[in-house]
Amino acid sequence: MTTNFNTLNRRKFPRFMPKTDMYVLHYNFGKVIDISMGGILFNYVDKEYLQGIPPEKGILFGYNDHYMDEIPFETVSDTVISKSPTSKPVIKQRRVIFGDLTEGQIQQLERFILNNASIPQLAAYDAQFVEDNNPEKHRLM
Repeated sequence: MTTNFNTLNRRKFPRFMPKTDMYVLHYNFGKVIDISMGGILFNYVDKEYLQGIPPEKGILFGYNDHYMDEIPFETVSDTVISKSPTSKPVIKQRRVIFGDLTEGQIQQLERFILNNASIPQLAAYDAQFVEDNNPEKHRLM
């Protein structure tokens, strides 16, 4: 069976993996799996005593006390990824998209991603910069 990747991947923004642990508080406390300018994917332990729908806003926590609060979240999916038939806990994965962000929140989210996510293009640029400025390399030439 052949599939067209473009028809399956309708995301508007590239996704990035956290450089270090990144967390979210959205009714539950979870660990971020990936993040983009459009939303986040995170895993969390389902708590039976928490009932109802998640709130409309959440908080992101990153490395070195970076955080964002009052972020409008809309849940796209909330699925079980690990469940033991005999015991708890149930691990779930939630995908949320960001609601209407203000200009200030958009800028804050950009900085948050730059500071806390692994961005391959920047890593390649940084590696090239370090290599170009390496005195040992120029001494050998």
